[in-house]
Amino acid sequence: MPPKTKTKLGANNWIAIVLLAFSGQIAWVIENAWFNTYVNDVISPNPKVISLMVAFSAITATLTTLVMGTFSDRLGKRKKIILFSYILWGISTMVFPLAGAVKSLSLAVFAVIALDCLMTFFGSTANDASFNAWLTNITDETNRGTVSGVTELFPLLAMVVTTIISGMLIEYVGYTMFFVSMGLTVVVCGLVGGLIMKEAPIPKENTEKVGFWKQVFSGFSVRTFRENKMLFALYFCVLVFAIAEQISGPYQIIYFTKTLGYSYDVIGVNLGLMVLLAGICGVFFGRLVDRLGKSKLLLVALIISAVGFVLVSLARNMVFLCVAIFVMAFGMVAKLIVTGAWIKDLTPPASAGQFQGIRMIFWVLLPMVIGPFIGERIITFFGQPIVVDGKAGFLPTHLIFIASAIVTLIAILPVLNMIRGAKRAYAEALPKQ
Repeated sequence: MPPKTKTKLGANNWIAIVLLAFSGQIAWVIENAWFNTYVNDVISPNPKVISLMVAFSAITATLTTLVMGTFSDRLGKRKKIILFSYILWGISTMVFPLAGAVKSLSLAVFAVIALDCLMTFFGSTANDASFNAWLTNITDETNRGTVSGVTELFPLLAMVVTTIISGMLIEYVGYTMFFVSMGLTVVVCGLVGGLIMKEAPIPKENTEKVGFWKQVFSGFSVRTFRENKMLFALYFCVLVFAIAEQISGPYQIIYFTKTLGYSYDVIGVNLGLMVLLAGICGVFFGRLVDRLGKSKLLLVALIISAVGFVLVSLARNMVFLCVAIFVMAFGMVAKLIVTGAWIKDLTPPASAGQFQGIRMIFWVLLPMVIGPFIGERIITFFGQPIVVDGKAGFLPTHLIFIASAIVTLIAILPVLNMIRGAKRAYAEALPKQ
């Protein structure tokens, strides 16, 4: 069969995709990395505080996406939700440092968890529940790999921007200016992108007689699982490698700056360039996804990712560390590109918002509860004890990256099972002689 003509999205939608994906990933990088360094530097160096904050944030993100995604499906419009939620997302990022003004340690811990959950609520409403569902509705199988390759560049680009800016701002003027400047970026990009984006047509299902909450939880029925076996198998693969990333992810900047001893500005410049290079390579990788197939490239991405984790654990000088970060970052973006496009292929279009919430259970909730806890246990048992301003804690150990590599390799197993299942289905579909 001749290849299908690639569907065009239009200039307005492409600009909106760039602005919303970039600003959204800036906010998520801040929440996943720099909120943690702020807690370590200002609140307490005890890794338990970070693992607790990450867990509550994950629960908030999942419940928010499940409810608000279903709401956007039923509403039939996502543009207004995206516009207003992005603005509030940026504002909630700016106010996070208020937790540092609380003198009591227990109240300060409560404050950072509460403010993190507030920021996560707006972020999940804007990005996970609405923007990702909008992307599913405006793309198809002819362009999803390309779009995924572009959008998955932004987690790395956002990491570059926040890391470099943090090196300049945190070192010289403190965390508050850093969070305010990044929050303003989210507000402006969300405002412009939300105004110019085109509303996506959402296929209608017969849900008028179905109650809202019944529809919210209908995605967990046995029938839904049977009708979407391949999608849930892919979710399980995502669950495993996302746990691997969360074992080391929340602690890696602390590891680079506190364990290895590099300053924020040195880490920002050197690692930022490597992460950006990995992201650029990811754009070309995304174009391969549309041509070569997703299952084989996912296996390649998982292996590269595991190798990257091992290299980071071995790195002790900046040159080696930059190479290791490049490999690890490219493995991460390659996984996201393949699974992001594949999930969109398998997601029922009329329930795209609802399925974003189901996806979050495997992509965020379970990984961000399980992964940081494993990392915290490893750090507590094998990390170097420290005392900062009279508060006891531990320095992260390189073993968290070894653990991430091992768990990443385990994610290969469900992919192999999916490949075997696809072959069996193909063989059964062939006419019998």
